[in-house]
Amino acid sequence: MKHTLIHLNSSPYANLSCKEGLDLALVLATFEQPVDLCLSGSALALLNNNQLPTAEHGKNLHKLLDGLEFYDIENIYIKSPSSVGESQHWQGTKPLNEAEWHALFSQYQQVFRF
Repeated sequence: MKHTLIHLNSSPYANLSCKEGLDLALVLATFEQPVDLCLSGSALALLNNNQLPTAEHGKNLHKLLDGLEFYDIENIYIKSPSSVGESQHWQGTKPLNEAEWHALFSQYQQVFRF
C-alpha cells in the first residue's frame, strides 16, 4: 500500500488548490489509504483559528482540521512553526526543522503538491 504525502503550499482562499488538496486527502483516507499532510508558505494561514472567509471564499477550511482524526489522518507537519502565532493556531501539527522537512519528502511513495 502506497503512503501518500499531500503538501499544501497555497493560500486557503486565494484559489481552490488548498481545498482540492484537503479533498484528495479525505478521499484517499476514506479508501483506507495512508495519507499525511504538510503545510508551508501561504497554506499556514489554514491553521489560524480566527478565520472569517467571505461568501466568495467558500467554506471555512479550518473547520476541516478537527475532522481529520476521523479519517485517520494524524500526521500534519509544518515547516516553519514560528511563522504562525503559537497562541492562535490549530494545535494538531508537528513542527519540523529544515533538515527534517527535506528528509520528509523522501519517506513517501507519492507526493502531491497543492
